[in-house]
Amino acid sequence: MKTTVPCLAAMMLLSGCNGMPTAYVSDPVYDQAFVVTSGAPLPMLLMATAIQWNEDYAVTAKHTPFLRNVVHEGLGDVVFFKHKATQVPLWRQYVPGESVTAVGFNSLMMPVQGKGHTLQSLVRLEGTPGSVFYSVHDGPMVKGMSGGPVFADDGKVVGINVAFIAKDGIDARNRPDLADKERVSVFMSFSEIDKEWRRFQYLAHKTRPNAAPAAIKGYVAVAAKP
Repeated sequence: MKTTVPCLAAMMLLSGCNGMPTAYVSDPVYDQAFVVTSGAPLPMLLMATAIQWNEDYAVTAKHTPFLRNVVHEGLGDVVFFKHKATQVPLWRQYVPGESVTAVGFNSLMMPVQGKGHTLQSLVRLEGTPGSVFYSVHDGPMVKGMSGGPVFADDGKVVGINVAFIAKDGIDARNRPDLADKERVSVFMSFSEIDKEWRRFQYLAHKTRPNAAPAAIKGYVAVAAKP
């Protein structure tokens, strides 16, 4: 049974680490992750990791400020931004207990990976709306991996990196399911990201102005008021 809790404190900016991810030189699957950097007023000073969502948009973590080309900020820790690509990863919902690999770039912009297993538990994080449930795994993460993909062994993306929960931030009485874990890394799962994508599409359609009717010779076409 999946366990939830109203609120857990997390290191939302991944300002440290909860283990030691390993570096890798090149991988045809993991190389789909890429670096994004902040724009004005702090151009190139902040960085995170991103992954393509479809041919026109990519996703990353919302807590990285001043990102460029953002078109939608989710209720949870995710943003969609314009980014063209010819190759798009496949996404799916994770299965509790399966092996996963969190991928991203560290503060030196070197590609790193942290391997672990997804857990059945779900958490909520301070500073995010209560309707958003985050998933967890026990692989290591470091600063810079925020927004990077979490891959399943079949090469599909099951979510994006968000944060990690420090050991002293877990209340053993309320969360016995997490208290004995060596580390707890938080990711936003495909299902939660997909909810935000569908919300973005709904809002974009709702606010789109009505198109003017085609003009007919001899008459003046007037667009209906929205």
